[in-house]
Amino acid sequence: MKEFWTIVKKELSRFFHDKRLMIALFLPGILIYIVYSLIGGGLIDGLTSVDENYEYKLYTLNAPSGFSTELGLDDEKWKIVEIQANDAEKIKAKIQDKTADLYLEFTPAFDFSGGEGAGIAVYYNTAKTESSAAYSLLGALLSVKQFDAPKFSTLPVDLVQEDDMAAMLFSSVGPMLVLTFLFTGCASIAPESIAGEKERGTFATMLVTPVKRNRIALGKILSLSILSVLSGLCSFLGLTLSLPKLMGSQVGSGLGAYGFGDYMMLLGIVISSVLLIVSIISVVSTLANSVKEATSMVGPLTLLVVVLSILTMFGGGEGWYWYLIPIYNSALALSGIFSLSAPLLGVIVSTVVNLIYAVLLSVLLAKMFDSERIISGS
Repeated sequence: MKEFWTIVKKELSRFFHDKRLMIALFLPGILIYIVYSLIGGGLIDGLTSVDENYEYKLYTLNAPSGFSTELGLDDEKWKIVEIQANDAEKIKAKIQDKTADLYLEFTPAFDFSGGEGAGIAVYYNTAKTESSAAYSLLGALLSVKQFDAPKFSTLPVDLVQEDDMAAMLFSSVGPMLVLTFLFTGCASIAPESIAGEKERGTFATMLVTPVKRNRIALGKILSLSILSVLSGLCSFLGLTLSLPKLMGSQVGSGLGAYGFGDYMMLLGIVISSVLLIVSIISVVSTLANSVKEATSMVGPLTLLVVVLSILTMFGGGEGWYWYLIPIYNSALALSGIFSLSAPLLGVIVSTVVNLIYAVLLSVLLAKMFDSERIISGS
């Protein structure tokens, strides 16, 4: 029995004196709490909230005098413009293009007290957050009014286009799925290439060859990047083919909105992100002495990628400096590309920054290869 407790104490002592194992054990729980808190506590609000200082653009036709007061609209939040009948189609087009929020078309001589054929057509676009919010606000006010005088009807007309719906869906879940796929693809092969060779003892043999250690580091990162890009592209292909079906559409519908430039930006972000991720995992794997240990150290990073990707659902990225944050910059760029509103500067900055980080980590990896303490695992 004494020997049993000696073994227990030895294993616990080894664990609590190894910071890497402690981080690998406790960090996933912390990150899971953060992820589920974001999802449960404010994800919907983040996706649908509108800036409190935002002024809704509302266009009306045949509106009765004083209708805004009748409905209780706050003048500070609504910019109301009365239009002529010949401008109606132009305003509908603006709502489709997401440059206007709401359009109310009243029947001629409309009165809130009702009458034969009295009604209001409400035009909005669910693909625009502000338009959807404006429709919800006004819809609630109209419902209250109808309860008092249920003698007029309302006809909601959603002018959302299929491409806009696809772009909105892609921009919400695309960054998280793509980066997770890329990270998972890298994590499935990188630890074996470095930590696996250290564990088998073949890594030390390679380092005593005449080949410079920085060349070995670069060769490993490049070969791992090629394999990871192939894995990531296969995963992304599955994503692009499955999301339209999830929307109830035919394969490929909704993808036509993306042009050649969008795909080129996407390719740049994917490749630069893979190079960065491979460099990160390679550095972490070099610190480990076995594949199992490397996998346990890389695991929490996967959750970190998920957290940074989810943060894009809450907005952000309005300044170029946000694109200096690794991983988060890729998520922001992907979100912009999928939503058909990618800032070119942000995409360029993300791509360049990812490549710079990858180079710096490659230099760090070469320096680590020069450290006998790290290579020997002592």
